[in-house]
Parts: sequence; C-alpha cells; structure tokens
Amino acid sequence: MPTAKPLLDLIEENRRYANIILDDCPEVCLHWLPDPAANSIAVTLWHAARALDVFKTLHIDNLPANQELWFLNGWAAKTGYDPRGVGTHGWGQLTGYTAEEVAAIPRMDISTLLNYTNEVLDMDKAYLETTSDEVLFAQAPGFEGQQTNYFWVRHPLFDMARHMGEALAFKTMWKRMNSGNSA
Repeated sequence: MPTAKPLLDLIEENRRYANIILDDCPEVCLHWLPDPAANSIAVTLWHAARALDVFKTLHIDNLPANQELWFLNGWAAKTGYDPRGVGTHGWGQLTGYTAEEVAAIPRMDISTLLNYTNEVLDMDKAYLETTSDEVLFAQAPGFEGQQTNYFWVRHPLFDMARHMGEALAFKTMWKRMNSGNSA
C-alpha cells in the first residue's frame, strides 16, 4: 500500500473539508450562486463525489452505470434524479452539462451531500486499502483501457480537492456578504 498512502491521506483531507464546508452552512448559502453562470456549493460537492462514483464504477470496475453508489444506495430514488446519459460521455457527473441540465439537478440538503460524499470516499478508501500497486498501475478496463486504475482514483480525488477549495471560497464569500464584514 505504499503508493496508495498519499491518496488515502487525500481521501481523509477531502472528507475533512466536506465537513468544514457543510458545517453551519445555511440552506440559502448551500444553493447560492456567486454569479449566474456559477455552480452552487451543493452542485459543486455533488459533482466532486459523483465523479469518484462514476470513475470507479465505469472505469475501474467496468460495470454499468446502474451499479454506481448513486443508484445502488438509493440516492437517485431519494432525490428523484437519474443523471445517466447527461453531459460528457453521458456520465452524468456535471461535466459537459448545459445550463438547463445543471438547473435540473435537484436541490440536495446537507445530509444527502455529506452522506453520499462519505459513501463514495469510503468506497475509494476500501479499494485503495485492498489493491496492490501492480493492480493500481494496470490498465483500467473501462473507457477503452486508456488509463490506469491509479489514474481513475487519483484524478477525481485531486479534482475533488480543487472543488473543495471552490466551495469553501463560495461559503466565505456568502458569509462576508451577509455579515456586513468585508475583511
């Protein structure tokens, strides 16, 4: 597991930031748009978790989309949202969505976002803890074998870290706007 250790650390750092962002985050802040073309904190966090779910299921496990945690664990049913076939490659994880498709994403509450994020992070953590370097660096079966299994875990984890920074910035901006404090 020496190769996986930094990724395991990144999983826990992303989990920590999800909790910081969602802790004491009013509903209005969760869905606030800093500008009309921006995504809300809720959509940004959903996208970050969704990418991990999609990439692990489709590219590493080479399973159909209905095997993603979003479907297996009832999130699609709970939210009434089936993102399959939407966006880039039809992956349904926000990339390549039109403005109308973004607007169709349901308004998720903190509990939904945090629980789904934790489930996806736990899935990747379990995978990394039980996978050898040989398997991690093997060509992933999904997406025509164009990347390694390691890529399909690392890429969305780093992207998630970037999105955590965006969401934290949005929360800070919203709080400053609503507190009268410009500092």
